[in-house]
Amino acid sequence: MDDGTRRLALGLVLAIGALGLVGSLPEVGRMLHGQPRAPESPSSVQHVTASAFPALQAQSRPVVVDFWAPWCGPCRTQGPILERFADQVGDRAVVAKVNVDEERSLAARYDVRAIPTLIVLKDGKVVHRMVGVQSAETLLRALD
Repeated sequence: MDDGTRRLALGLVLAIGALGLVGSLPEVGRMLHGQPRAPESPSSVQHVTASAFPALQAQSRPVVVDFWAPWCGPCRTQGPILERFADQVGDRAVVAKVNVDEERSLAARYDVRAIPTLIVLKDGKVVHRMVGVQSAETLLRALD
């Protein structure tokens, strides 16, 4: 790829990135130079479907559920925060995500009208509801 083509490609990627359609600038650089993506670490956040949700509700530990969608900018912001939160709480709580596009009935059952919506379940009942991006500290306080 010559320099002019590379600059044009970078400009297009940066413009698309500004719209939130691709990942971080280091990732863009790897893409432009043909470098492989770094392996992702295993997540401590469970991705849950409607069929698996009853088992989640039956947990004796508190459960934090993030209702999200991949196209949602604030949801993409909440994702890494949720990962850090899950690492912080360890076995004290179960942390899960529900894709509202794939699990519409579950989103309707919990009256999710905006995303991200995070709920805290204790003994299968909603004890806390938060709408919008939440800090790990806020999520920690919601467990108490």
